[in-house]
Amino acid sequence: MFINWPEIVKRGFPVLTWGKNYSLDVAIADLVAGITIGLTLIPQCIAYASLAGLGPEYGLYSSLCGGIIYVVFGAVPELNIAPTALLSLLTFTFTNNASFGKVKAAILLCFLSGIIELFCGSLHLGFLVDFVSTPVVAAFTSAGALTIATSQIKNLLGLNFSADSFVGVWSKVFGHITETKMWDAILGIGCCVVLLLLRKLKDYGSPPLDDHKVVSRGKKVIWFCSVARNAFVVIACAATAYLFDSRGEKPFSLTSKVPEGLPSFTNPVAEVQHGNTTTSVVDMMKELGAGIFAVPFVAILGNVAIAKAFAKGKVIDASQEMIAVGMCNLIGSFFGSYPVNASFSRAAVSNASGVRTPLAGIYTGVMVILALTFLTPYFSYIPKPTLAAVIICAVIFMVEVTLTKLIWRINKIDLVPFFVTLVFCLVLGIEFGILIGVCVDILFLLYRTARPKVVFDYIHNENQTNYVKITPTSAILFPSVEYIREKIMQNSEIQNVKYTFLVFDCQRVNKLDFTAAKSLSALLSDLSKMQKQVIFYRSQKAVVKIMTKVTEGGVKIAETEENLYEILQEHDKTRRENTVISVEEKENNTTL
Repeated sequence: MFINWPEIVKRGFPVLTWGKNYSLDVAIADLVAGITIGLTLIPQCIAYASLAGLGPEYGLYSSLCGGIIYVVFGAVPELNIAPTALLSLLTFTFTNNASFGKVKAAILLCFLSGIIELFCGSLHLGFLVDFVSTPVVAAFTSAGALTIATSQIKNLLGLNFSADSFVGVWSKVFGHITETKMWDAILGIGCCVVLLLLRKLKDYGSPPLDDHKVVSRGKKVIWFCSVARNAFVVIACAATAYLFDSRGEKPFSLTSKVPEGLPSFTNPVAEVQHGNTTTSVVDMMKELGAGIFAVPFVAILGNVAIAKAFAKGKVIDASQEMIAVGMCNLIGSFFGSYPVNASFSRAAVSNASGVRTPLAGIYTGVMVILALTFLTPYFSYIPKPTLAAVIICAVIFMVEVTLTKLIWRINKIDLVPFFVTLVFCLVLGIEFGILIGVCVDILFLLYRTARPKVVFDYIHNENQTNYVKITPTSAILFPSVEYIREKIMQNSEIQNVKYTFLVFDCQRVNKLDFTAAKSLSALLSDLSKMQKQVIFYRSQKAVVKIMTKVTEGGVKIAETEENLYEILQEHDKTRRENTVISVEEKENNTTL
């Protein structure tokens, strides 16, 4: 067997394909996009790190490794691998109470997530994502957004309490509302208003690299101010806090101090020593529990969905995207990264900025390096309410209100898995909500398989035999065959003597298993006792082969409409001859 190694290498390293045509114009476009994404990414990742229960530096470590590594293994220019709100929430959920330290737990979770993502990509398991329907994805995304926004209410108002669940947080908020810090609340709410206004400002601007129209400088500036709103707000609030601090005043709750410099190399699977006690990797994995599978599953689901959304007509290799995000997590874990994947909001900004290749991630990575090198002393002046506002204003638009309305208009039954997933995600947690939602989806799928639609058409001909055409609308498999059999036997018109023939239109039946064939054979016997004849019409060769063997050739087959009419005409001819013979016998008996 010939193996095309050059093609395999090209698929594994997409940079070898798009890198050949890299030019100065493309580099300039990527530079603009990379800087724009950097201004969005840096404040966002600092905020998401706090959501994960980690220091701000870990958000930057994660965005540094993800952006650079994706350049080699990724193929979609718009994707930038870095911390996201949903993965940050899941990281907090599974690592916050780890006995061996939440930082160590988050890094180990990143390593294990990368291993699983690589495993799934290598075995081409991308099809598993197809078992999660759009309503379930929309539900857990919406639930995640609501949970994330809820978790930031305490920082927005300057409250101090501990709660993990959606219901628990709101209960504590109302219980501690009298402890609200006035300046934190004013700053947090003010930041939310400014961020939302700046977001709306984007509608009045235009991207700097729009090939379809000439864009004025003013519109470019407006668009840039809207896209970089997180950076502007964070810088402004940090400067304000610095001025207050220089006067010896601290009206706001501030971020903890951040260590300077680039991340050091660490071993994510090293054992942890606590005094005389050593925690092994196996024990640490036991503490992480379901997170080892839930986090990579959500990462894969998000990455593939975003990649397809920005495919622009190209075929996306889902397995390669799994490998790319897996490598980002695996290698990143050695440099202090926690689980990362692509973000739809960053991808949209990157697309609008005119990105051309994944190399834009290098320019974004350089900005992160500069931030870690020169700006870390000032990160401690970033107010917590400001970061809370950045997170809330980023995630509230993840709530799928528009899609829910569309589902209501098109197919209301799909709202059942949506609301089941949403409620359980909010009450029990994202990981359990997704699992329950997938189970509901599978139950719906099994029900539709076991209860296919069967169409009955009653054909009346003046000079020909009347017949009933029975059309199953899908494959006939063992869960559905008894249902189809009951529908046929309980049909009152079939009992009518004027219908001698039953025509099974099998055009849509692309599969027939052994159990279903045996049951149909029994059905044919029952109908034969009722003086009914059955014709299998427009059946596929595989279906004909199975039915012929099961019934030992005792089944009529009509491949085309002409064949069907020939069988019916032959029956009419035989019936007329039998009628003539019957009349002659009657006359002879009368004469005698």
